[in-house]
Amino acid sequence: MQIAAMEYLLFLAAILAVIVYLIYKIKSLKEPRGEEKTTSLTDGYALQSRGPDGIPKRERVLSDSPAEGDEYDYLISRMELLFEGEKLYLQPEVRITTVADMLHSSKTSLSKAIKMKTGKNFCQLVHSYRIREAMRLYATNQKLSISQLYKAVGFNSKTTFNTAFGRNTGCTPAEWCKNYKKSTELSGSANGKKKKQKE
Repeated sequence: MQIAAMEYLLFLAAILAVIVYLIYKIKSLKEPRGEEKTTSLTDGYALQSRGPDGIPKRERVLSDSPAEGDEYDYLISRMELLFEGEKLYLQPEVRITTVADMLHSSKTSLSKAIKMKTGKNFCQLVHSYRIREAMRLYATNQKLSISQLYKAVGFNSKTTFNTAFGRNTGCTPAEWCKNYKKSTELSGSANGKKKKQKE
């Protein structure tokens, strides 16, 4: 009798194992083949999954909802760090797709974040960084020509540089350089007079 009970328990265990195996197979058929699931992280980014060919797929990081403002803030702050650290804006051929890939985002998400947080499009944002850099360069070396400036900060044409400069400062590069030179000469001569008065 004990042998019959043992055989019955083994039979039930085998049936249970088959049922568990079938449930596993049915669940695995519902998932797309050759793809791994993406594991979300708490910072709004996702681990990259790979397709069947082993190439990482770009994951959608941000939703299209304007309510996701915090994610847009985070994306913009990471982009600013990338721009300031690597000065990508100085590359004449910098593209939004390149920057989005570096941030593990999509072109659409980055474009929406830039528009929502700065009121500019990607090109206008890059131009504003370039103009600030041109102003900084001129402040350190006033012997630079306008042609040298626009090439040094990533513009391919003087016309585009002049237009972007006007949009960002309200004057032409030549006017700004002239005014800057005058203001530094005035402040330099004022400092010289103060030194003479102290002596």
